[in-house]
Amino acid sequence: MNPDFFDKIQPALAAERLDAYRQDQAEPQVALARYLWNMALCESLYSPLQMVEIALRNALQRSLENHFHSPHWYDVPACWHLLTTAQQSQIDEAKQTLARQNKPHAPGRIVAELTFGFWTAFFNKRSAQNRDIIQMTAQVFHSAPKSQRDFRSLNRRLTLLRELRNRVFHHERLIHWADLDSRHLAMLETIGWISVELQELAIVLDRFPPMRKAGIQPWLEKLRRHWPAATTVPAKPGTIEILPAPLSATHGIETPFGHRWGGDVFQLTLEHLSAMQTGQTMALDVMSEYVVFLKTEPEEGKEDDLRRLGISKEVGA
Repeated sequence: MNPDFFDKIQPALAAERLDAYRQDQAEPQVALARYLWNMALCESLYSPLQMVEIALRNALQRSLENHFHSPHWYDVPACWHLLTTAQQSQIDEAKQTLARQNKPHAPGRIVAELTFGFWTAFFNKRSAQNRDIIQMTAQVFHSAPKSQRDFRSLNRRLTLLRELRNRVFHHERLIHWADLDSRHLAMLETIGWISVELQELAIVLDRFPPMRKAGIQPWLEKLRRHWPAATTVPAKPGTIEILPAPLSATHGIETPFGHRWGGDVFQLTLEHLSAMQTGQTMALDVMSEYVVFLKTEPEEGKEDDLRRLGISKEVGA
């Protein structure tokens, strides 16, 4: 990979951020490929993370409404005995935010202002002693095995998911997590405990497994293909060279234009050559990245050479 490109892009991404991907003294191209892979993994996790957060929030919202017989459950005095001090502060802050925005304290608006941490806080050690929350937990995770509704297990599970969510949403490194795959599976399982149908949708949309399995290699190839290392052989952009011997397209080859990454070999038949001779243009799809167009403009006196190839300029065959 061209080192000049890395040096120029590094300030835009921040050297401190990239340092997390080269702690083992990895080469610049490897560090940047890790960064891109991490970004792609975060993107693939966004969908199931959003689903588990929204599903948990809505399920708890319904359960609280039913339990306190009011959509304004957060204003019912008895409800405040279920909340931690931090949760109470979040509700107050949500109301203050809406007041500054001149918006009504509608239940939907209040709920939207509350963080994921607000909802996961219902499943801590303190809540395990509360009969009302135990009842609501059974309603929220109605499809979970009873053994999995233990508050210690729930708290640990939701804490891990919240940590994953914060990492993803704040663009932080997670490719080094040894338990990343198990957290992903736990997230899908948790969605299923709340809604089997939503779990089906999450699985259909899930792009994490193939992205995880592919690793950094696709990103290395993209970087090398688009920003190849500088070469001492002068490049001849837009020119055509005739090679004296057959050439196989491989990754990282020496060409008349210097070192190039990737490429395809196209076999032109007499039909192709004939079509170009009649004024038509060949379009070559190169690695699904770009298109090369070939056409011919034979010089005077070349008709005999074309005839020896079996090509007729007049009829094109």
